[in-house]
Amino acid sequence: MTIWQPDLSTRKGPKYRTIADAIAADVADGRLAPGDRLPPLRELAWALGVTVGTVSRGYAEAERNGLVKGTVGSGTYVLRPGYRQDQAMQPEAAPGLIDMAIAFPAPGDEAEHFPVALRRIADGPRFGALLDYQPQGGTPRHRAAGSDWLARTGIQAPPERVVMTAGAQHGITVTLAALTQPGDRVATECLTYNGIKPVAAMLGVKLDGLAMDEHGLLPDAFEEACKRGPLRALYCIPAGHNPTTAIMPMARRSAIAEIALRHGIAVIEDDIFASLLPVRHQPISMLMGELGYCITSLSKAIAPGLRIGFVTGPAAMIDRLRLAVRSTCWAAAPLTAEIAVQWLEDGTADKILRSRTHEAEARLALVQDVLGGERFDAVPGHLFIWLHLPDPWRANDFVAEAARRGVRVTSSEAFAVGRTEPPHAVRICFGMPPSREKLAAGMKILAELAAAPPASGPPIL
Repeated sequence: MTIWQPDLSTRKGPKYRTIADAIAADVADGRLAPGDRLPPLRELAWALGVTVGTVSRGYAEAERNGLVKGTVGSGTYVLRPGYRQDQAMQPEAAPGLIDMAIAFPAPGDEAEHFPVALRRIADGPRFGALLDYQPQGGTPRHRAAGSDWLARTGIQAPPERVVMTAGAQHGITVTLAALTQPGDRVATECLTYNGIKPVAAMLGVKLDGLAMDEHGLLPDAFEEACKRGPLRALYCIPAGHNPTTAIMPMARRSAIAEIALRHGIAVIEDDIFASLLPVRHQPISMLMGELGYCITSLSKAIAPGLRIGFVTGPAAMIDRLRLAVRSTCWAAAPLTAEIAVQWLEDGTADKILRSRTHEAEARLALVQDVLGGERFDAVPGHLFIWLHLPDPWRANDFVAEAARRGVRVTSSEAFAVGRTEPPHAVRICFGMPPSREKLAAGMKILAELAAAPPASGPPIL
């Protein structure tokens, strides 16, 4: 981390803007170089005698100006000149950067099938209709394809109980919007997919992080949460948990379902990784009757850019789910929905999934070979590993040092719910680098970093 403390005494205007102006000036004259990490919010706020909110607004202003980029769990870093914010989600957006922070699927052969799909759609009888408004929740044909996709992982839902969404993130938004009211409490694992946190904040829903172990959510913790006060729902990821990769055993799924049914708590099951995994247990949502919801998508298995997902729930809630789709995007994009359904119907989706699975297996073997004796959790077919850091590494420090050496990974802090003290671990997404060579280079850096103690402690202020 760069020890950077600007002199604001000669600058005029709101404090947050003077911080942004100081960043701009120091980037321009070279005192801040591309890749430098700015001080944590609290440290700079203390040093400058301002509030944390003021520093946060200053960093945000600098980010809007294209000077820095902030990532939850990693910190705020100076960008190279000309870097565009819309590059941030793309693999290898910055020269030399090996990005393993986002759960991208391993490369497959989907690009070979895309032109064929477009030509078939353009020449087909439904092309004109795809340019019109579509039913919220998908056409009957699209919902039937979604029903078939859900059935692959044990989710038995007829088409009339399937709602098409614009991906799993949208599915989470739709389900929480349909099921909750502002002020409601929703339980999750204490570490969970961090995309649920902004959705909960937007809807005014309080998340309650519950204890878990190497097999996932602990039934006793869920029981206690049900007794502490009104609980609207449980959101959980039993199959290939994000970020820990845990697969919940069948006995525990049954125990959690029994608790939820006894207390009348809805269960929202995020099943997005299940189609990738060789081990498949009965989904919790299938044990829940009229209190079960399931969210999935094609993003991790077929193609992230399609932005097509599916939600299923009780028959009595389908209209509310469709209304939530209408309120947030009207309907999933018809063109990409048609591509997705065409691939599901003609077997192309299976070919793409096999190609991605083959590459993921090869990459996991590479990762295991490079890491050697380091302790980590992994599941065949999955998109990432969960690396337990040796003492004295702390997760945020490891992430910052890795970024300084040109590798992006995600700290456990990014997945922590509430004031949960996260473990000293990082998530490494090995599907994101564009080649095995890049992956090997990045893993070598991470392995060397894990094997060595931190170079220094925090700055003395």
